[in-house]
Amino acid sequence: MRKVVLNFDGMNSKEEIQEYLAEQMEFPFYYGKNLDALYDCLTDISEPVAVACHMPEEEKDSYMEAYLDKLYGTFRDAEADNGNLAVFFGHLLY
Repeated sequence: MRKVVLNFDGMNSKEEIQEYLAEQMEFPFYYGKNLDALYDCLTDISEPVAVACHMPEEEKDSYMEAYLDKLYGTFRDAEADNGNLAVFFGHLLY
């Protein structure tokens, strides 16, 4: 099983988060860097993958907090639709 640890601490824009996701998740070059493309790539995973998402401990502005909520929802939706994907959220995952 492949394991990926994602740490969103210190990220201040959705573009920065999407670039980070593309790199850490090893998405294909054509990854669209948005939540719909994230869902598509996560549901296309065909081998077992565990993803640990480290949630920021510091308060974000409301825009980033709302985006992170949508991001986590996308991970949860993809996990529900792809039996090869296991997602864990928390402040202290590693």
